[in-house]
Amino acid sequence: MLQNLRDNSRGVISFILIGFLVIIFALTGVEALFNWDTSANQAAKVNGEQVTEMDVARAISMQKQQMLNTYGDQIPPEFLTDEYLRKPVVDNLVQRMVLAQAAGEAGMAVGNTYLSEQIASAPQFKNEAGVFDNNRYQQVLRTMGYTHSTYTKILADEIIVNQLQAGVSATAFATPSQLDDVVALSFQSRDLAYAILPAAKVRESIQIDAAEVQTYYDANQQMFTSEEQVAVDYISLSVAELMKNITVTEDQLHKQFEQNQSSFVAAPERQAAHILIEGDNQDKIKTVADKIAAGEDFSALANEFSDDLGSREQGGDLGFSKGDAFPAEFELALAALKVGEVSTAVKTEAGTHFIKLLAEKGSEPPSFEEQKASIEDQLKRAEAENLFVAQLEKLREESYNAESLQEVAQTLDLKAESSGLFERSKGSGLMANAKVVAAAFSAEVLQEGNSSDVIEIDSSNVVVLKKTDHKPSQIKPLADVQEQITNILKDQKAKLLLEEQAAKLIADLKSGGNFSELSEAAGIEFKQAKAATRNSVDLDSDVLRHAFTMNKPSASPTFDRVMTAAGDLAVIAVEAVTPGGGESVTPEQKTAIAAQLGNIYGKNDFSSFQKFLKDAADIVQ
Repeated sequence: MLQNLRDNSRGVISFILIGFLVIIFALTGVEALFNWDTSANQAAKVNGEQVTEMDVARAISMQKQQMLNTYGDQIPPEFLTDEYLRKPVVDNLVQRMVLAQAAGEAGMAVGNTYLSEQIASAPQFKNEAGVFDNNRYQQVLRTMGYTHSTYTKILADEIIVNQLQAGVSATAFATPSQLDDVVALSFQSRDLAYAILPAAKVRESIQIDAAEVQTYYDANQQMFTSEEQVAVDYISLSVAELMKNITVTEDQLHKQFEQNQSSFVAAPERQAAHILIEGDNQDKIKTVADKIAAGEDFSALANEFSDDLGSREQGGDLGFSKGDAFPAEFELALAALKVGEVSTAVKTEAGTHFIKLLAEKGSEPPSFEEQKASIEDQLKRAEAENLFVAQLEKLREESYNAESLQEVAQTLDLKAESSGLFERSKGSGLMANAKVVAAAFSAEVLQEGNSSDVIEIDSSNVVVLKKTDHKPSQIKPLADVQEQITNILKDQKAKLLLEEQAAKLIADLKSGGNFSELSEAAGIEFKQAKAATRNSVDLDSDVLRHAFTMNKPSASPTFDRVMTAAGDLAVIAVEAVTPGGGESVTPEQKTAIAAQLGNIYGKNDFSSFQKFLKDAADIVQ
């Protein structure tokens, strides 16, 4: 085939095609072959600047990781889908770009020295000793899909956006009148009294007859309907379980080790350090070359002369490469070095490099002891996977028309287990798996009584199941829910009686009755508090919270009622309101409140500023 291509390449058609390509290259460049649609990689555009699909993919990946770190396995899977996260992520990227552009137009910038300090102090780039580790830095950036230059650009944008936010927010302040209003409200005190009407005492007097229970039961049967339940026998077949019963001899381990040795292909990893000189500064290049030739310390020269802010403070250390981490010219020069040697000047798009090979690994095969555990696992897994495939076919055949999975399990030397009755939404363990639940409640299993198809939990774990019992959804008998209904009816009647008592008590109070005397006559708890604050600890919290929402009294107290967390009903009287301030508030407290108000107003101002910038921007999404 290759020969045919060579022969045909000499024809007239080939010359026409080549001529056509030459014209395209001359007019548009090589990119014309690959970038017919320049907007194909565009997720959004902000004032002419693109948010790329790569930016979105990175941001979605980081958002997923943050959510997993925060919520772990508790987060619903649908919250981690690209479709769910895409819109808020794109909106956030657009907003950050709007702010970064505004900061740039305002002349805000970040110095290279400060950027280096921020990178060096970031905890994710430090080793166990708490020191910046360039290997870790490069590894993290590769994992995130960044290069040093793209990461520093993003970091610089983040810093100036934060500076912009701080600049806007810091201008906010509270006026003296605003501060006085907040102090008066926050440190306000109230004279109040309240009585607790206990629900338990009222419930004791309530009698519920059988007719009432029956009526409620008949009218609300949907409340007492049980879920459909099914019980299954199931056989689980997995590579992991099969591996537990497989043993490997020393002879097998050594034979596999020898085979690994014979097929070992060196995959060297080289640890590089460099001195980067950006641009075409020939004087600086010559100075560095002369100092290297004179035997001066490479690390010290990197720290002094390198334009790579991310590595110069580490003596130019770039970490290990498998041959694909750096530009081709760089990798070619690195591969030609011996450990400790330094290259001559090497040019790449980034500038001119002097490269030193610090260390090399992966050229020699590992020892038997180093490989033993992995070889044992490899051999066990290989045998288990073969057995898994064979058992899987047998399981599929034997279970297809089986009367009982117990018999199938015995035939295959596997174990059949019983689930017991479980509801569609309340299974546990394997019976909570969506695929298993769907199969268990399918018509094939539930109605026709057949074994399920083999259910693939994952690529190395399958399950087959068969119904052993079934309880359809049904209304629970009255006898089973009679006590529940009785309690519901008592609670309803108790609430009505408490409301009646509270209404009568408030009416008596408004008619001039004495709160303490009326409470004592009714045999209920009465409490009075002078100058109660929002933080008073000796009063019922529900009562206190509601008392500070009630209207200020004028000629007479104001009255209201509130249900407490215990289910009791409290009648409250607010007798007087005293604004906060004066000597009750220290200068330190006022200063703290002023700072809090400034912070709140600053956040509001910045939100308004963000909205203004976004409304004024030319945004295409």
